[in-house]
Amino acid sequence: MAYCLACGKLADTHGGFCSQCAVDMQATRPKPKRVKVNRYANGSERRKIRRWLKDQGRPCHLCGGAIDYSLPAGHPMSFEVDEIVPVSKGGSPIDPSNVAPAHRICNERRGNKDLESLNAPPKPRAKDVGCKTSFSW
Repeated sequence: MAYCLACGKLADTHGGFCSQCAVDMQATRPKPKRVKVNRYANGSERRKIRRWLKDQGRPCHLCGGAIDYSLPAGHPMSFEVDEIVPVSKGGSPIDPSNVAPAHRICNERRGNKDLESLNAPPKPRAKDVGCKTSFSW
């Protein structure tokens, strides 16, 4: 037994409130709006883009290798739609000028990096710029 936080009566409390106040609060509390996040909100358009790219039969735009369009979806060398400007950076997943065919593994390795950063020369290593290391590897 404890005092209700709403009315101050001595009663068995449920989360700090007597049973009557708990019912009243439940009834007056606004229900939260459920926002359904749908990964496939552009499903129909995305399928059209996928079909359009598949019909062209173009090679992987990342490595230049041929794509076997008959491979199942999980296979590393299977066809995937790649966004040239990643969706996470403002690109459209359904704009035909922003999509290109890619191998699944190439697309996975690219992640959301820009194409320019993929083709950039590697950064110099510490020993290449004259830094001393504690061990001679």
